[in-house]
Amino acid sequence: LGYYNEFSMKYTPKKFTLALYKAALNKEICTFILLDEMNLSRIEYYFSDFLSLMENEEGQRDIKLVNIKLTKKENETESEYLALDYSNTLKVPSNVWFIGTANRDESTFVISDKVYDRAHTMNFTKRAPKVRNYSDPISQRYFDYNTINELFIKAKKEGDFDAENSQLIKNVETLLAPFNISFGNRILKQIEDFVNIYKACFKDKNVEDQAIEKILLSKVVAKLEVKAIDDKEKLEMEFEKLNLNQCVDFIRRLDNE
Repeated sequence: LGYYNEFSMKYTPKKFTLALYKAALNKEICTFILLDEMNLSRIEYYFSDFLSLMENEEGQRDIKLVNIKLTKKENETESEYLALDYSNTLKVPSNVWFIGTANRDESTFVISDKVYDRAHTMNFTKRAPKVRNYSDPISQRYFDYNTINELFIKAKKEGDFDAENSQLIKNVETLLAPFNISFGNRILKQIEDFVNIYKACFKDKNVEDQAIEKILLSKVVAKLEVKAIDDKEKLEMEFEKLNLNQCVDFIRRLDNE
């Protein structure tokens, strides 16, 4: 985040902290902070404060930078920083998204459940071909954070998907129970929100099962990566019966990774 120099009596923020501060001053702008190769170190160690903040409600995500009050001097007059509470506490605003990349090789650490439970993951198993020509260019449009957030709220409010009573989710939970993989209330809420927002993005409303599989693979099935599976073929067949083909492909790849 930064450090306080006792000699100069100044706080020196890192780029990460400056990005958060700027986002707090411009709450109408969607801010994306990209963290590359996150699992070169253990994410749950160096990012622990922010993982804990994700459990809090919006508006209650505070990071205390130092124990003293920070002020700035302009024309011999000291004033407080606009985006700091109590002159030393930075709010992590709701218009900020953290995006991280991670690799799977011998030089990286396994990502823990604590991280998976608070993130949405996307797996890239193949290199995508380079796009050379845009035959049908899309005109640029700007959406501020409030507009995007209102669309999210509307989709969740008007959506009819109920994760707690989904038979497909119950079936997957039964399959994963022998591996000590279960769903908490946080996961169920994330699944429900994701599916309702996903459905709102398409004119074809028959995408519910597709949305469920995407979020189940991201939040739950991915945890099989660190589990010992005695009979993978049987597990693949059970997921095939549920028509969860992306999950089947993931389990098959575990043999080769």
